Amino acid sequence: MHSMPHILERKRDAEELSKDEFDYICENIDSIPREQLGAFLMACQINGLSEKETSNLTHSMLNAGQKMNPEPNRVDKHSTGGVGDKMSIILAPALRACGAIVPMLAGRGLAHTGGTIDKLESIPGFNTGLTLDEMKSNPCFISRQTEDIAPADRILYSIRDITATVPQIGLITASIISKKAAEGLERLILDVKCGKAAFMKNHEDAKELAKSMVATGKSLGINVTAQITEMDNPIGNMFGNSHEIAECIQCLKGEGPEDTMELVYAQADALGFDIRSVIADGSALIEFQNMCMRQGVSEKIISQLTSNPWSILPRSEITTHLNSNKSGFISSIDALIIGTILCELGAGRTGSSDEIQHGVGAILHKNIGEYISKGENLLEINSQTKLDSTLIEALKSSITISTEKVEKSSRIIEIIS
Repeated sequence: MHSMPHILERKRDAEELSKDEFDYICENIDSIPREQLGAFLMACQINGLSEKETSNLTHSMLNAGQKMNPEPNRVDKHSTGGVGDKMSIILAPALRACGAIVPMLAGRGLAHTGGTIDKLESIPGFNTGLTLDEMKSNPCFISRQTEDIAPADRILYSIRDITATVPQIGLITASIISKKAAEGLERLILDVKCGKAAFMKNHEDAKELAKSMVATGKSLGINVTAQITEMDNPIGNMFGNSHEIAECIQCLKGEGPEDTMELVYAQADALGFDIRSVIADGSALIEFQNMCMRQGVSEKIISQLTSNPWSILPRSEITTHLNSNKSGFISSIDALIIGTILCELGAGRTGSSDEIQHGVGAILHKNIGEYISKGENLLEINSQTKLDSTLIEALKSSITISTEKVEKSSRIIEIIS
């Protein structure tokens, strides 16, 4: 018979915990005192988790909750989050148009990184709270995690947040992979962001996390690939909740920015689907409309949304145009500064329950490698309040203009499978 003090003692002394011990924690998660769970997480943070422990913890978290039945061609992606990261909303319907089943559980935004769920809630009537039964009968959805999928993760995650144990690689892996495995996936693509505006700031940490998630996913029988991608510069030209939905519609019409589409195509390719033709012929856009209607959006709203996004999406009324102080080529754009300022203006959360302003956002009129003349519009901000001079200066400082032309390089740094 296991007991928490004995498990804590073993992990404190850097011994390897067994699958039974992780099962005990996950099956009794509701009754274990929070201070013991905090101590368990801190012992994992300090002494680490071996590959075997990470795999066993993930299994235990998965098996303590409800699961969907595995099926062929059931695929999904997960991103560690960034600024302008809107690929899920383009990828899911495009994969569906190729015949894939896409059960996508997504999250809300945290700090300067936007969340897929918040973006979709910009669309009037979009229900992001499907029940497990509704998910099981739905061929392509994007919804929040339900209470019955990986329930141990929800409790451990909330405690990690307040005990300084968020960065532990094994805990991150178990949290992400247990939820993805509950979807009954055949294949999974992971977008592990790396850079100034990413959770993982350097390549080594991103690679360690990618390898851990690939190994753990494979131990659960899922075919997993990870792409380490650059997150110093924001993705695409529109940032914020409504703004990113508007850009997703452009992408689904085949008119999206090159860097965004590079990632979407690479993710689909890694899952075994070539989505280029379904983007080109409009069938991916039709699947997006179908997904929205299955999740509560009226036919009238979805047809207006796809023909003229800003006739439906909220957009904050105060517009500030930032013009360039000099002529030259855009060489870099600091995603962290832009993401943080949009968050402060209301597009993101500074705490767990803050309401967000779906209409706050930014539109970049020139991207990396493009030439801008002095006085030309560089960045447009839509906000609820007037921007003070400090914010304007900070936004201007986020964009570097140089005399030499900078070639825009691939955002994909490394692939791990």
